[in-house]
Amino acid sequence: MVRRRIEILDTTLRDGGKLPFAVLTLKDRVALARRLARLGVDVIEAGYPVSSPEEAECVAAVASDVEGPCIAGLARCAARDMEPTLRALEGTDRPYLHLFMPVSAHALAGVVKRSAAEALEDIQACIRIGREAGARVAFSPSEAPQADRKFLGEALAACREAGADVFDIADTNGTLSPAGAAEIAAWACGIAGADGPAIGIHCHNDLGLAAANTLAALQAGAVHAEVTLGGVGERAGNASLEQLAALLEVFGHDLGLEHGIRLEELWGAARLLEALTGVRAHPNAPLIGEAALAPTPGSHARRALEPRLRGLLEPRTVGRPPRGGGVVPPELMEELSVFRLESFSVQTGSGTPPAAVVAIRRGDARLVQSSHGAGPVDALFRAVDRAIGFTPRLALFSLHTLATGTDAPAEVTVTIEHRGRRFHGRHASPDVIEASLRAYLAACDAAAAAAERGGPDTYVQGEYLWE
Repeated sequence: MVRRRIEILDTTLRDGGKLPFAVLTLKDRVALARRLARLGVDVIEAGYPVSSPEEAECVAAVASDVEGPCIAGLARCAARDMEPTLRALEGTDRPYLHLFMPVSAHALAGVVKRSAAEALEDIQACIRIGREAGARVAFSPSEAPQADRKFLGEALAACREAGADVFDIADTNGTLSPAGAAEIAAWACGIAGADGPAIGIHCHNDLGLAAANTLAALQAGAVHAEVTLGGVGERAGNASLEQLAALLEVFGHDLGLEHGIRLEELWGAARLLEALTGVRAHPNAPLIGEAALAPTPGSHARRALEPRLRGLLEPRTVGRPPRGGGVVPPELMEELSVFRLESFSVQTGSGTPPAAVVAIRRGDARLVQSSHGAGPVDALFRAVDRAIGFTPRLALFSLHTLATGTDAPAEVTVTIEHRGRRFHGRHASPDVIEASLRAYLAACDAAAAAAERGGPDTYVQGEYLWE
């Protein structure tokens, strides 16, 4: 049997960034991209450069820092997106231009506002610009299952003529079934032919079928898959990297499929993403959940499995330590640049409202304020707001205990919204109240630092730039 190697594009830094409350700084993205490279992904989609100056800076940083995989930047099939996107990728010797266009009849008329003929011209023109710049080029027709099949075929033919490397079928609405994914992938492979672009698949998980749909498309002939760590992303998320890697490991031999993911790196990569975002995987999440691979005392489950498969379903396969867990790597702890916590105190008890006092330094100024609150953490946050002079909206408060026992360190991640943008902070300490305060102050510090730097007040998700 001729074996096909599946190319894995990880879009955690781009599509995964649509996860509500997730905020990845430039430093975070570089750290996570390094992990993804270690994990063995073939392409890292670093972001959408034209959506904001900060996004362009993050893509450029990843492109300059990370070696091994191709580094991709997403862009609309629009001439004005080409130069800034390719410029952001100049730091890598393996640039990957990922073009997209919504192709359903509704989107072409109401969002892109181009006729079918004009859309095909745009697709070809942008592919040729990318190819001339020395980049690998992929085109993703968004909402492909809802598109007119005749137009979709014309778009694929246009990609083939222009020299695209990948034609990536995007189930943007997450409504495919495994049978539907296999059918459209086989259809696309037939049109692409042996000398056309590789066929890829990008599945969303609205019906819980993203991983199954991806595997079905690969079985039908696709050779490129787009995934995120933990399946993170907009709405119900994307196809999960770890689930697809496991599926290829278990069924790939019989299907003639190979992959380059290092399974033993999965646990560490997933834990890093959790530490950066504060969003924890469900305990039952396949492979990376705390309970997923834990042995059940006295259970006969898995004893009937063949040794190879039984071994794949053990914690060591994904690099999980015996006790699980993990801490925020010290190098990821944010240094405060605007504020410095000098001291704090909080009083709480039954029958009395909690009260807190904070003393914060901003340059030579000493800011001291007090406040009551619904609880000790709320009182501290309110006191901080009074001291720093602005009141952000608390978007996420995540508390995770890293071990057992009353002295176990707690990891707190806080995400705030201020002037249309999100900022986060994190801290780990055996003192939950102190960890909460320092995480909140770190988020406020990031917001204040951004205000001092100036620049745009809002970040625009790339898809909305069509409108």
